[in-house]
Amino acid sequence: MPAVKFAAVCLPIPVRTAFTYAVPDALVEGLVPGRRVKVPFGPRTIAAWFVGWAEPPEPGESGKPVETKQLLALLDDGPLVPPELIGLASWIADVYACSWGEALSACVPSGVRKETAEATVARAHLTGDPDASRTLVAMLAEKHPKRARLIRILLDHPDGIAVRDLLRSAQCTESPLQTLEKAGHVRIERRTLDLDPFAGAAAEALVDVRLTPAQAVALDRIGAAIDAQRPETFLLHGVTGSGKTEVYLRSIRRAVAAGRQAIVLVPEIALTPQTVARFRGWFERVAVLHSALTDAERRRQWRDIRAGRADVVIGPRSAVFAPVPTLGLIVVDEEHEPSFKQQSSPRYHARDVAIERASRTGAAVVLGSATPSLESWHAARNGQSTLLTLPTRAGGGTMPRVEIVDMVEEASQVKRVTLISRRLVKLLDDAFKRKRQAILFLNRRGFASALFCGRCGGTVKCPRCSLSLTLHRAHGTILCHHCGSEGPVPNSCPDCGGPGLARLGSGTERLEDAVRAVFPGVRMARMDSDSMHDRESYESVLGAFGRGELDLLLGTQMIAKGLHFPGITVVGVISADQGLAVPDFRAAERTFQLVAQVAGRAGRAEDPGRVVVQTIQPKHTALLRAAAHDFEGFAARELEERRKFHWPPFTRLVRALVTARTDDAARSRAAEIATAARAMLPDGAGDVLGPSQCPIHRIRDRFRWHAVVRAADVAVQHAVVLRLARFSPRAGGTELTVDVDPADLT
Repeated sequence: MPAVKFAAVCLPIPVRTAFTYAVPDALVEGLVPGRRVKVPFGPRTIAAWFVGWAEPPEPGESGKPVETKQLLALLDDGPLVPPELIGLASWIADVYACSWGEALSACVPSGVRKETAEATVARAHLTGDPDASRTLVAMLAEKHPKRARLIRILLDHPDGIAVRDLLRSAQCTESPLQTLEKAGHVRIERRTLDLDPFAGAAAEALVDVRLTPAQAVALDRIGAAIDAQRPETFLLHGVTGSGKTEVYLRSIRRAVAAGRQAIVLVPEIALTPQTVARFRGWFERVAVLHSALTDAERRRQWRDIRAGRADVVIGPRSAVFAPVPTLGLIVVDEEHEPSFKQQSSPRYHARDVAIERASRTGAAVVLGSATPSLESWHAARNGQSTLLTLPTRAGGGTMPRVEIVDMVEEASQVKRVTLISRRLVKLLDDAFKRKRQAILFLNRRGFASALFCGRCGGTVKCPRCSLSLTLHRAHGTILCHHCGSEGPVPNSCPDCGGPGLARLGSGTERLEDAVRAVFPGVRMARMDSDSMHDRESYESVLGAFGRGELDLLLGTQMIAKGLHFPGITVVGVISADQGLAVPDFRAAERTFQLVAQVAGRAGRAEDPGRVVVQTIQPKHTALLRAAAHDFEGFAARELEERRKFHWPPFTRLVRALVTARTDDAARSRAAEIATAARAMLPDGAGDVLGPSQCPIHRIRDRFRWHAVVRAADVAVQHAVVLRLARFSPRAGGTELTVDVDPADLT
């Protein structure tokens, strides 16, 4: 009788151990590491990951063999995760305090893990006329805000919207949508899709561009690493418009010519037909992965990649796990972007995962940015990576001239608070008369950021979060941008009954009104998460702007980077300092990055660019350095501050976030965790900040406390992570999240 074999199996749940299962003889032959298996777990069956063979379980205290549950079935047509990614997932589990099964699941898109995936998408349409639907919104707003929000979004999409985009924008589940469908207010239809999500992105014509000397040097250094299959990391620091993409493309061509593949990571919002078209001008076999794909689209793209039918894979952070057969190069464009940090388990940073993956496969990594993260900049300056610089714009273009306007002085001179300065109005007027285009950036959506009561001094707060509600005047609602709570605009203060609530702060809706008041005939589009609910609307607006059918784009971060339109000669940054008030040690860095990036949209052709930065803090170093295009000066000063106060990159952080229904429960457990962390830190190895209330103290009716560990180095950080990982994620009504190298401390 043949000996029973045992399998080591990892489950996609937050349990850090592997489980041992007996393998029936009929399943032994098809069992390969990386393949999914069906196993019994408690009262249910679950899809799990086979990671290798295991030793038989130790006998029990009586000496009798321990009864081991058996695998029930093999799933899929083979392993979904190649051996290289199995090891990478183990590293992720170890570094980011998650289970190996969770990390393996992150490597494979959910659509690929589903047994069926239809090539259709559900779209929602309103059945009534717009006036009747607006009346319905008013009727539902108070008692059924989610239904009202769904109808309001559908009013903005007369041709319908994909259900997945609708639910994401409305921040709700399918239940309220199903209620509206049953009542006859909404119709759901299914459409068959083209399995190429960027079928409309025609290949951009290939132009033979002469490289600048700096580009040539960068290409030679990267190419040498690719040819030698040497896992070297490069930081490509180039000013906006310096031709970083040209270096990416030629480096990728070198990898492809050697029979290897490349992965290009971009911020999600930068993944546009314009981006894809440029890569398709150079390469025939380009695969695209992103969150807007249907399960069928994702499955098709993923299978093509795994089969070696794609030379280049483009996508956001999760594309770092693309199962390319022979990896030669990973490019992380705009590497400073916080969106490369995953905010749910496993909480990995795609930049760091890219570097680790490349080190395991002999691939090169290029981190590109005009405003690198200070962690990457410090690493390059200290020899941990190779610094390559592109100090001038390609094609001989000049950096735009940036002017800082003091809005306190402006208000004093014009005798009123104004949203658009006289200088910016003048430059916009000149640009429109010359048939040029402009961008206005304001990183706050809505009409007013708060409703203020002059009697009691309070603002109208979200009933579920410790945040003020934002006025969205176009739809007559006040909305919480964290939990999605929504209601009608009150006529009086909910706390004291005081009448005449004042509107504080300005958002993109108010900016749009202000522009139309000054330039009534301007052809303009607003781009924020309220107006851009799906990829189609985003691409439609950018297409119109590229064809010259619009004079002005105004919006939030989605217009701040990745756009290359030669017609833009004027950029206005409204309320440039608002990010400086965020209680986070990275506030100045992110403000510098945003201002520098959006300013870089101007003057990318023959016409010189002009940028106006409006602020009430005109002497702040982040704004002054951004106006001077002086990243190195900003970085030197900011790094000195970080060194002095023991912040990254001079320390490594671990954040222990505790949430609970009561404030006392959250505080008590955070204190317990902070005490345990302090106890295991040797003298001089780090410190623990807190426990303290999070800056945003309550979200979705859960109170939030945290403790932040600052470790002297990565070894100490890892020891802290292992210690915190022993705490139960859920205990006594509390939930614990351990975040390694957190991007956000609010």
